[in-house]
Amino acid sequence: MKVTDLRRKLMAALAAGGMLAPSMMAHAANLNTNLLVNPGFENVSFSPPLGNYGAPHILDWTGTAFAYSHDHTGGIPDYANGRPLSGGGSFYFTPNKPGPTSGDITAPGIFYQDVDVSAGASGTLIATGNAAYKVSAFFSSYLAQGDFGTIHLDFRNGSNTSLGTASLSPSDVSTWTQNFRGGSIPVGTATVRVSAFGTPLSGGPDGYMDNVDFQVTNEVLQPKLQITVNRDTGGITLANQTGSPTNIKSYSITSAFEGMDPAHWLSIADNYDAGSPGPNQVDATHNWSKLTDPAANTDLSEADLQSAAGTSLAHTRAVNLGSTGAWIQNPNEDLVFQYISGNQVVQGLVFYAGHGGVPFATGDFNVDGVINAADWAIFRTNQQTDLSGKSLAEAYRLGDLTGDKLNNHADFILFKTQYDAANGAGAFASMLASVPEPSTVVLVLTAGLIWIPLRRRTAGRD
Repeated sequence: MKVTDLRRKLMAALAAGGMLAPSMMAHAANLNTNLLVNPGFENVSFSPPLGNYGAPHILDWTGTAFAYSHDHTGGIPDYANGRPLSGGGSFYFTPNKPGPTSGDITAPGIFYQDVDVSAGASGTLIATGNAAYKVSAFFSSYLAQGDFGTIHLDFRNGSNTSLGTASLSPSDVSTWTQNFRGGSIPVGTATVRVSAFGTPLSGGPDGYMDNVDFQVTNEVLQPKLQITVNRDTGGITLANQTGSPTNIKSYSITSAFEGMDPAHWLSIADNYDAGSPGPNQVDATHNWSKLTDPAANTDLSEADLQSAAGTSLAHTRAVNLGSTGAWIQNPNEDLVFQYISGNQVVQGLVFYAGHGGVPFATGDFNVDGVINAADWAIFRTNQQTDLSGKSLAEAYRLGDLTGDKLNNHADFILFKTQYDAANGAGAFASMLASVPEPSTVVLVLTAGLIWIPLRRRTAGRD
């Protein structure tokens, strides 16, 4: 018997003596840690041998299954595509029937581990409703049969009632390929049953698996790629928090309010593709192309037009699409993020961060968090200015509150209203009184907001 460590040897001995149920040998201890015992199927026993090859049976899991060998340990064959798996040790799981009286392992609940997540850090996190799972495994198959393996998760409460399930299957079985999945853990989950099984497409269920990893995590996992917009800087970050690598062939970030600034955009085409080698490279194989009109402010868009294959964005990978100014800061948080993954157009997620977690107030032209005399100075400087050469967002920053690319009387009325709403009734008039500049008086008179009665001069009588 090959044993990976003393703990596993002790637990196996206790289970063999009937003092510990094999299905309860896996216990949650820490977050972001693989909670499976013998996840690489290296703890095996050749007594008794199983299957047609005298193969060893896999220990520490409930149910009976045998292992093939990457390196032919004990004369055991290796049938997996892409053999051997680097880092795969000596053995890997096969769902083929382990003996003449046993059937193939083709469903969950036949070969599994029950992971207790009811106590410790995992139990505390699950109770908050913020717990997530991450599961990954390496998959392969036999020749071109296409049979595939599946890791199945069953989330169960303290009464052993299922609260939900999730499954991980491979995207490619022509060679050993690692696949990932993540998602939320239901509140009330006490045990997670992690099953391994195969699905036959041609012949037996030759869906091979190795190095299974199941974790409870406090990571916030999202179902799609996301961009995060920094209100404080106008920076934009593209990130993958899905729990698994995600293909991206192209993307677009659009703004109806014309809030994009291509001059501050750090595109993949200019910074992270095959023509731009470096530590932050996103696509080392292909050259991307920008699709954005550099004179427009409606979108930031680019694609891999060279191959149309795109690249795989790893889980937790973040890409800086502009540290400052890629988004023209304004109250209209209207960005739309779309990308193509595989052959599907996906509506991505958009998050805004900074500025205390709230949008800018209308009238805060310098986006410093307050509406005050500094904003009045911006408005006053651009009064009666033609802003037709600006984008809607740029014109707003210069005092256009009506969206007509003018700074005029209508905008003045709106700004005065916003100023008083932010600072209290009469605050605007008080601010004007404290800034007795000739230009201010002329502007207010021009706006028709102050009417000064004039005395009629009467001719004197002799």
